[in-house]
Amino acid sequence: MFTEITKERGSKNKIIKLGTTNRLTKMTDEKGELLPIFKEIKTNFSVDLKKYYAGMIDGDGRIIFNKKRLVCALELTENAAFPVIELSNIFDLTISRRVRTGKNNKTKPTLMINMYGFKAKWFLINIYPYLLEKKEKCKTFLISAGCPEHFFEDPFMEYRKFSYEYLAGYTDAEGCIGMYKYKAYSFHYSLGSTDFKQLSFILENLKKNGFKVKINLQKREKDNCKPFYQLTVIGGHKDRAKLYNKLLPFIKIKHKIEGMKNTIKYNEISNMIDRRKNEME
Repeated sequence: MFTEITKERGSKNKIIKLGTTNRLTKMTDEKGELLPIFKEIKTNFSVDLKKYYAGMIDGDGRIIFNKKRLVCALELTENAAFPVIELSNIFDLTISRRVRTGKNNKTKPTLMINMYGFKAKWFLINIYPYLLEKKEKCKTFLISAGCPEHFFEDPFMEYRKFSYEYLAGYTDAEGCIGMYKYKAYSFHYSLGSTDFKQLSFILENLKKNGFKVKINLQKREKDNCKPFYQLTVIGGHKDRAKLYNKLLPFIKIKHKIEGMKNTIKYNEISNMIDRRKNEME
């Protein structure tokens, strides 16, 4: 039976899936071998997934170290919560459904997971080499949670890495994909962040891969807000389709998959029409 709880003012949480290994006090047994849950995670948490979830956590995740407790949380709208469900299955986590209450609240229901203690440490150690935006925060909190500092001196751990798996995770978290029709079709791909260094790193790597990209400073309604930057791929459907073909194997959120597929399909039809025109000339 599902349990309904209220954890914060203005919201109701309902547990829709209960993890069975929530209160772990160790990672190994008496013989020093990993507990079964960590063996399963090691098997199921592939390198592709580590890179993807580094991007997702950089975008929508929260990493907290409070009262000697390490916590990593992810909350996504219910209609885009496949990453939450997938992580819950891999790490055996409890999923809560949150509904914001209030007369004028129009926020969509969300699904949420929290990793604590050893699970949070295991997860963050595995995605740390691929993090960009929250890399330093993650390092600080992992050291506070007992990880030795020399662990992070390995160049593999510290070197900032770009991958399309990471970009897929960050796109699912912070990306906007559009295909609009007003007289003619127009196309849009952008990433938004308050971290200019983060977007600049992605921009430089996309440029190296042949994409035309720019970053704009967006106006904010409130003067006390942090500056917000938007990275945009310049060009038409051909430029977006080229990028989407690289991202699609790793994208997990349905409406973004559909947006990418529609652009790729439009590009294929457009190319076919162009070929036929050339043949007729």
